[in-house]
Amino acid sequence: MQLSVGFYQSGPVSEAIQRAQLVESLGFDGMWLNDAQCRWRDVYVTLAAVGGSTSRIFLGTSVTNPVTRHLTVTASAMYTLDELTAGRARMGIGIGHAAVKDIGKRPTNIAHLTEAVQTVRKLWAGREVFMDGVYSRLWYAESSPRSIPVYFAASGPRMTRLAGEIADGILLNVGAEPAYVCSGLCSVEDGARAVGRSLKDIRVAARIPTCISDDPDAKRYVRSQVGVVVLRKVPSDLDEKDLLAVERIRQSYNPQEHLRLNAAYAEHVTDSLVDKFALAGRPEECLERVQALAKTGIDEMNLTFIHPDPENLLRTFAERILNRL
Repeated sequence: MQLSVGFYQSGPVSEAIQRAQLVESLGFDGMWLNDAQCRWRDVYVTLAAVGGSTSRIFLGTSVTNPVTRHLTVTASAMYTLDELTAGRARMGIGIGHAAVKDIGKRPTNIAHLTEAVQTVRKLWAGREVFMDGVYSRLWYAESSPRSIPVYFAASGPRMTRLAGEIADGILLNVGAEPAYVCSGLCSVEDGARAVGRSLKDIRVAARIPTCISDDPDAKRYVRSQVGVVVLRKVPSDLDEKDLLAVERIRQSYNPQEHLRLNAAYAEHVTDSLVDKFALAGRPEECLERVQALAKTGIDEMNLTFIHPDPENLLRTFAERILNRL
């Protein structure tokens, strides 16, 4: 199982470069950065800078969408990043949430997302595509085609199944309970089998909000992420207290506060929800949970951080958990 990290690049690009170099030096396998142009630094500029300052880790978007950029622009950016990093690029893509709503647009649908993935793959291969009434292609790709892994961001059964049908990988946003992850894996496998593939054909990365730290207030730093997860998917095993909490989260959620530490909706996230959907607490408390997730059969654990000192979290994980897996 690979271990990657996810960050929201709220600071300058120089900070992301320094962080990526630490990620690589500590032995992690990859780094995913978010794509929301009004909230965080541009993902492609940042990934290019990070790619030029690292040599081993893979680099991905978590996640882009087919709405905020023309598909030829996205395809060109990913092609160039993959070329720059000698094949280390990954494209995480979804229907669009904060990045889309921030500019008054609506998230796309599954049919459009499917078409978008097929289109960018053709563009990377140097083939001609028909969009918006004209024929387009990446002329430089014709003599030097590239194949870049495409990961779907998914939590519900429709998207996880679709990932099994057409994606190279999946960023599985279902929480930190092995049972939730296994259910997601089954859905991916169902999609894969429907088109003559197998689960082995799709790399599964479990995307998990993380704050493994000696900080007694560790759970505070994952509440906003957990709140966003339960907005999209509610497991059937939640008790009445947690179901009431989910309802309050949905009522108080404001897109302008998306993933902010002090968001009003985050105040309604209970410790029980944190335990189901995140890894938060002292390393000794979290080690067995990490080991249990590793046994589910996932290919990658993607630890996502929102914390004022993520470098310390990285070192803590590397020193007190990574070496024990």
